[in-house]
Amino acid sequence: MKNKVLELIIKCGLVSAPIWGLSLFLCYGKMYYSNEDFAYTFWNKQFTETKQDKYYKVVVIGDSSCNSAYMPEVISDSMINLSVGGSSTVEGYYVLKDYLAHNDAPTDVFLSYHDSHFRYTEAYWDKIVPAHRFSFIDNMELLTNAINDETGMFYHNGAYADLIATEVYFPSKYIVSLNNFLTQDKESDDIQNVRGYETNVAAMDKIELHRGRYTTLGNEVFVTSQARPYTQFAADELYESYFDKTIALCQENGIAVHIVKPPLPDNSAMSDEYIEAVKVFYNRYVEKYDNVTFDWGQHIFTAEDFADEIHLNNDGALKFSEYIKTNYHDVFEDADTYTPRQMFAIDDSIQMENMTADIFKFAGDRDYTILLYDNMNCISEFEKSFIDGTPFKITQANDLGLTDNAGKVYYCNTAGTEVDEIEIKDDDERLLVSMPGQSDSSWSVSDEYGISIMVIDNTNQKVVCIKNVTYDKNNGFSEYVY
Repeated sequence: MKNKVLELIIKCGLVSAPIWGLSLFLCYGKMYYSNEDFAYTFWNKQFTETKQDKYYKVVVIGDSSCNSAYMPEVISDSMINLSVGGSSTVEGYYVLKDYLAHNDAPTDVFLSYHDSHFRYTEAYWDKIVPAHRFSFIDNMELLTNAINDETGMFYHNGAYADLIATEVYFPSKYIVSLNNFLTQDKESDDIQNVRGYETNVAAMDKIELHRGRYTTLGNEVFVTSQARPYTQFAADELYESYFDKTIALCQENGIAVHIVKPPLPDNSAMSDEYIEAVKVFYNRYVEKYDNVTFDWGQHIFTAEDFADEIHLNNDGALKFSEYIKTNYHDVFEDADTYTPRQMFAIDDSIQMENMTADIFKFAGDRDYTILLYDNMNCISEFEKSFIDGTPFKITQANDLGLTDNAGKVYYCNTAGTEVDEIEIKDDDERLLVSMPGQSDSSWSVSDEYGISIMVIDNTNQKVVCIKNVTYDKNNGFSEYVY
């Protein structure tokens, strides 16, 4: 087990501590009990401080509202999302600085921050410093610059001592993890260690799949009956100066900057004074620098697109990402093509999807074949409920040679999407779906569902998922899939 933990520590770049024995032991404890948020921080550190084999034309920098919004798999395979949850404009500067120190400069950078992160950070002492995200020199520079910061979010009495103690993995900074490690009995300790290791590795794999986007919000939906007032916009001097430093860094490297204010749900009550203050603040940078634009598309999102008052859920991120891809089409030359890697990430979002209509939104114009099994002779009602008004078309699969299930299977594809070589065999209990070079996929259909949906990724020749939707003649189809 400890070999696995050591493997993860090495993977996360944590074995650079100068005190090896106790420090490494404390790292074990830290990794056992660190959460997925730390796994993201480790991934971000590793990615920015490594020379990448692939050149990324577009880099996204921002906070968690930014991280939840930009989907590289939808926008472009040449985009990487390096925004860090809870971080402010201050940390964003050092993330970009790290990336540029090890990789060729992108052509474009997108900057997106929620208002709060122009005067507040939730990341620096909670995640950035404990995870050794930035170099000691950069941390010292930051603290020195923050001595007179009135928010006190970075510099405080004893800040330099806290930084040094954490830098050398001093026991007092990791005592909670050490105590947890020592007080677990052998059996429960092993279980906790396995779960901690597997959770962190799974999180890092998922972040890698989505090119930096942290997907734990999934399909949560924000429900509220209260308005959220926005009456003023103000940036603290330190945070404003680092936002300026980030744009200046881009200018030095010939990078175009696109400032995009993250959207807010429609319960946001914005005063005229607030709207004017936001525009004045951001347009100051448009006027000060060349190749800087400002975009605020606050009018296209509803509460259903959000997981909470700030963060877009998967469905909202899809809408936002398609907005970015369309409005900045000249930035993304490959926007109309999807690589196998992009498709794998979109597959993952489809697997997470729990609403019938949104399966078709994620499939969109991408190369998917969707098979429908009509269990209750309700395909016409399904078409009226979910397909009419979309680019999809339903056709009966009469070419499959089915016997027990003849007339019950349908293709559902967008115009121009060819149905690849798919063979379906049936018997009394199930259907077997075959594709070239792939093992058969079993498609079992339960009598309790009206329509069964099988999504096939044609690019990667794989069955993505099977979803089922209930149907009642009086109430129609369920909004959700199971």
